[in-house]
Amino acid sequence: MPERSTGRGAVTAVTGVGVLLAALSLLPVVYGALWWIESVVTVVVALAAAAASRRVGLTSGAAALIGLTSIPIVLALIVAGSTVTITTPQGAALGVVDGFSTAFRQIYLDTVPAQGTAALALLIASGAAVVAVVADFVTVGLRAPVAGTLVIVAVAIVPGKAFATGTNGFLLLAVAAAALGVIAADRRRRGRAPRIAGLAAGGAVAVVVALVVQIVLPTPFSSQAAIAGAPVIDSGANPLLRLGQDLRRGASTPVLSYTSRNDQPVYLRLAVLEDFTGQTWAPNPPDGRPLGLGSTPQAPGVAVSADTNTTSTTITPASDVAIGDRLPLPYPAVAVQGVSGRFRWEEKGLTLARFGGGAVGTYTVRSADIAATPTQLRDASVSVPAGDEQSLELPSDVPSIIRRTAARWVASAQTPYDMAVAIQNQLRNGSFSYDEDTPAEQGYDGDGLGVIAKFLQVKAGYCIHFASTMAVMARIEGIPARIVVGYQPGETQADTRAHRVSSDDLHAWPELYFDGVGWVRFEPTPGRGAVPAYAPLPSASVSTTPTAAPSTEAAATPQPTESDPAAARSGDRGGASLVPLLRGSGVALIVLALLALPGLLRRGLRRRRIGRLGRDGPAGAWREILDTAVDLGLPTGRGRSPRGIEAVVAEQVGSTPGAREALGRLRAAYERQAYSRDVAAATEADVALVLRALRAHASGGRRFAAAVAPRSLAGTLVPPRLAFRWSPPGSG
Repeated sequence: MPERSTGRGAVTAVTGVGVLLAALSLLPVVYGALWWIESVVTVVVALAAAAASRRVGLTSGAAALIGLTSIPIVLALIVAGSTVTITTPQGAALGVVDGFSTAFRQIYLDTVPAQGTAALALLIASGAAVVAVVADFVTVGLRAPVAGTLVIVAVAIVPGKAFATGTNGFLLLAVAAAALGVIAADRRRRGRAPRIAGLAAGGAVAVVVALVVQIVLPTPFSSQAAIAGAPVIDSGANPLLRLGQDLRRGASTPVLSYTSRNDQPVYLRLAVLEDFTGQTWAPNPPDGRPLGLGSTPQAPGVAVSADTNTTSTTITPASDVAIGDRLPLPYPAVAVQGVSGRFRWEEKGLTLARFGGGAVGTYTVRSADIAATPTQLRDASVSVPAGDEQSLELPSDVPSIIRRTAARWVASAQTPYDMAVAIQNQLRNGSFSYDEDTPAEQGYDGDGLGVIAKFLQVKAGYCIHFASTMAVMARIEGIPARIVVGYQPGETQADTRAHRVSSDDLHAWPELYFDGVGWVRFEPTPGRGAVPAYAPLPSASVSTTPTAAPSTEAAATPQPTESDPAAARSGDRGGASLVPLLRGSGVALIVLALLALPGLLRRGLRRRRIGRLGRDGPAGAWREILDTAVDLGLPTGRGRSPRGIEAVVAEQVGSTPGAREALGRLRAAYERQAYSRDVAAATEADVALVLRALRAHASGGRRFAAAVAPRSLAGTLVPPRLAFRWSPPGSG
């Protein structure tokens, strides 16, 4: 039965429904519903544009291009409608570009689930529309509905696998039903009744493919530790492992800049981790008032009178999405002003965690100036802060290597302060090296007791390993300890008072508690951060002059030298690692596959036409000869009759024995079919002879171009008489 052009609209509609259902797999990845609403609008408009273009007689390839072209127009209208300051098309276009740039930055910096910002919604909507147009082109244009449904199924399963959020089973079933609907609608538009057995087989194939991909596809954003059984990272679960992933990304991204009243660099804290299970450290949950309601919580161990002597720090995020679930703060914060987002206090650590949306602009933090000296800390006793018993808790099964090493390192220490300095300096004395890649490659990238034991043997790791080791050893010796994740002071700008902080400044460090002083920062990671003046290295002289606050002391960030372990972060990242090579090879294979795709499609189309000569007659054979001539750059022209095309091709085949005669027989058979509607005979041998002759008389460059980038693909999606712009009299 003939194909019904009116049925293509139904196929397109069902395809759009399938893509929008599949896009719901992003619900665990992105907060809110704005992105899906914009996706609905963009997908509907793009598919309507493509369907309308086909309706007026354009080829499916041209219709797909029009559908893709409509996407930026819709996005520009969305941007213009949501921003009163944009009044021109140029402004709307720039708004789309800026939105994409902001969205890519958010993808780099944000955690999962990400904030549903307008910029991210714009990017997701454009991606959904592109996928919908591609799936429609494959299904309707290339007449490959099964391949089109695989595109839809991929959209449903890739986000869950990529971000380790899983795929909802009911959603997968709904997407599978939509895929079967696409196949059924395609059969109806071809004038064939949907076959239950065929649909069931197609559904089974879709489900099997989905399950296989779920198993085989790697999870790119899960750590080695997660693969080994450690908790998978998500927003707020374990900032330490997320920190390791961020450090290994390599590229540096601006996060914020800040200025302080005394022009001194400060540490900015994001999260405090005290709950240690033996397998991982967990961040303290927000347990206080929302920011702006009531007074700021009092820092543990710090006298209220210390709040009268403060320093103001003004912090400016690098973009609207640079601040994620945690607000960077100096310690101990006394007041926070200018924050537009919704945050809640975590009282023991004096950090702020987000509990609602909203961008964070420039804000100001007043923090207490607390003086500390080695003498003061040496004279201080240690006890558990009130209501904070977990700051000293340890599992009963601490590996013996950790206990033995801690006892050896503090053997000559007389006070808790001396123990803390001894542990810090043993980790910084050159026996241990800073290395971000070795833990991931050797399977001990994490922060649990087993990881620390392995770290003490390999003696290579990064800030997570150094901070975890010191915190656990301090607890073994009876000193309350915790880990802080945040940013080291960053780079001081020579021409301004500002300090710039990038993703390279992500850091973790231990804090130990001393009575009368409070929580005090130490720096056991070699080549990172600044060693506090009150905890000097053995080569430094001990001063009794008060320094700045223990957690925010004024000390410049050391610059890595050629012998500095931190220098390895920007240079050699392991040398022998095969991971970069494998990643590069994978990218190269993907690029090669994309480059080979047009040629493979063209070859498959040729085999299909020749294989159906007995069923469809010479029309497909004649079309294949014309397309091959187009691929080889012959001037066939769209206005030529079959006899005119024969003359051009005959001149090209030259003196190849039998080629002209075979071409004449194929042309005569095609004209007979076109005039009389009878299926005339056409032999595969004649077709093969003409095609060989065409290629034999073409230059090597044209043969290569025809194999890699066949030009005729754009005209393969319509009946021959439309592509040739000619039909014999009486053919309609």
